[in-house]
Amino acid sequence: MQATRFAVLGVRLGLGLGLGVMLATGCGDNKDDGDAAFAVNSCKAVTGTCMEITSGNDTALQTAANTIDASTTLVLGAGTFKMTNQLTLRTAGAHVIGQGIDKTTLDFGSTTTQGNGVDAIGDDFVIQDVTVLDAPKDGIRVEATNGVTFRRIRATWTKAGDASNGAYGIYPVKSQNVLVVDSQAENASDAGLYVGQCQHVIVRGNHVTGNVAGLEIENTEYADVYNNEADNNTGGIVVFDLPGNPIVGRDIRLRDNMIHDNNHDNFASGGTVASIPVGTGTFAMASRRVEITGNTYSNNGTGDIALISGLALEPDTTQWTLPVATVTGDYQDLGLPAGAAAGTIMNFRGQNILVSGNHHTGSGTAPDLDDPLHIGLLLAASYQSAPVDSVIYDSIMESMFNSTDAAKNTDDNHMCVGGNTEGTFASLDLMAQSAPPFTPFFRPAAPFAPFDCTALDGGAVAQVTLPQDTPQ
Repeated sequence: MQATRFAVLGVRLGLGLGLGVMLATGCGDNKDDGDAAFAVNSCKAVTGTCMEITSGNDTALQTAANTIDASTTLVLGAGTFKMTNQLTLRTAGAHVIGQGIDKTTLDFGSTTTQGNGVDAIGDDFVIQDVTVLDAPKDGIRVEATNGVTFRRIRATWTKAGDASNGAYGIYPVKSQNVLVVDSQAENASDAGLYVGQCQHVIVRGNHVTGNVAGLEIENTEYADVYNNEADNNTGGIVVFDLPGNPIVGRDIRLRDNMIHDNNHDNFASGGTVASIPVGTGTFAMASRRVEITGNTYSNNGTGDIALISGLALEPDTTQWTLPVATVTGDYQDLGLPAGAAAGTIMNFRGQNILVSGNHHTGSGTAPDLDDPLHIGLLLAASYQSAPVDSVIYDSIMESMFNSTDAAKNTDDNHMCVGGNTEGTFASLDLMAQSAPPFTPFFRPAAPFAPFDCTALDGGAVAQVTLPQDTPQ
């Protein structure tokens, strides 16, 4: 039996036997050891207020979620809960524990309202050992919460590649101290596993497949993303800022991930991810202090790694303007350009990115000719039948660009690829590529001078530790 301990807060809630709910306090001595519905997790393993709900008691689960006191654990039995509405939790210390991804399912396929599957706000939130299926909107959305744990979760939709699927599978947003571990996200029409506007994040050991964007880190600071696998998405693992969000993305580590065969058709109904070319491994856009190291890339049709300015997506710099008074988190040391108005900054620039020690095989052989930004068409025209280089840099806002002479290129934005010698590198003058004839790319040999630096300005990306990241 797996032991999990939670703090004791709040008052025990009694719902009555008519709801089919068993209540347990402390070690839950009223539960029969032989009950197969709770063979993995039960209230016997919980210290504090705990409620066991067997599958089929969907109304009881809804009522419990809507009315529980702080620091209450809901243990869900094996089987399927046929949900008819969003499961909403609005209290601190709510923990939802199933019997395992393949044993406990919250099925939202019969939901008639356009809600999420699980929707939680409240510090110290845990969801573990369940599958969330066919949510009309997002699978599991957690917002404005300090202390978020997704552990052994599967968020998915029955229909693969369907634009009517929910946008996000696993979706922590505007939160702090976020842990996503050993989970699966599939078939989302935007991002399978999305972390947005968050601070202090670990994403480890997850599998994302069949999504438009597999794993997405957006406007987030201090994130460690490692030992994940991304395959059969349109784009594998991506990190970027968008205009107008109050957190400036920084200190993101993408390391030791498997990013392969991300050639799924783009089935997004709209938004930023609708512009991702089919066959994208990773892109880093409008972010800074990003390390992309030790990853294994293979068979991504358009290419493995792209380093992009936000101006490639939104060329109007005023859209990237943020009043300093509205910015959350650390940004003062980043050297962000000032906006036109006093007391503003702009976050469009991709800057201070390290690419090192990645492994590259078989990618860049089939650029997407139909992506809305025409990047794939540009690559196909430039490379003809040759594979696209492993790392592509758009060179936007570099003071000099030349297709043949390293001395006539600058690295003002401090893009460091000198340690990525197993792959190849090219930069392009993207702003000059609006129409043929295309300006040739600059394709230096390793170590890719003048982009041959091997360390970030300001030191390595900050380490991330989380108080709830303990063995389970």
